[in-house]
Amino acid sequence: MDSSDNRFPLELPARVLVVEDNPEHSFIAVRVLHQLLGEGSEIIVAESADEALDLIHRFTEQERPDLILIDLRLPDNRGLEVLSAANAHEACTQVPTLVITSSVYDQDVAQSYQLGASAVLSKPLSRANLREELVRIGSLAPNHSRVRTTSH
Repeated sequence: MDSSDNRFPLELPARVLVVEDNPEHSFIAVRVLHQLLGEGSEIIVAESADEALDLIHRFTEQERPDLILIDLRLPDNRGLEVLSAANAHEACTQVPTLVITSSVYDQDVAQSYQLGASAVLSKPLSRANLREELVRIGSLAPNHSRVRTTSH
């Protein structure tokens, strides 16, 4: 899928929706996102498909996330349902949506792209892989760095 329709830089600090049922994996995602996008970024974690769907349906143009990360392997395999809902909801259609999965099945990856994923990342989520995909889809400048410098 050509993700050129999702090419806009994230406003920093950003607002991100993370859909992840595993507390350890959501902790890692939040930490990586804060490293890349700044500690001031708002990270909203939905721990179930139902919670994510409720949030997605309440988003407006003004109150939508800048980025959505979805665990494909939510209980009952509902990650694809959440992905589909995010891309169908008018306020979120232009929001880059990244799927995070431990699945090794090509069908899962292909279906994710068919349902509108901007990228599919393998678990465990790493800072380098997320940064690379954000740059690739045009949401983060290639030279963007959140490294703090101190002056003496």
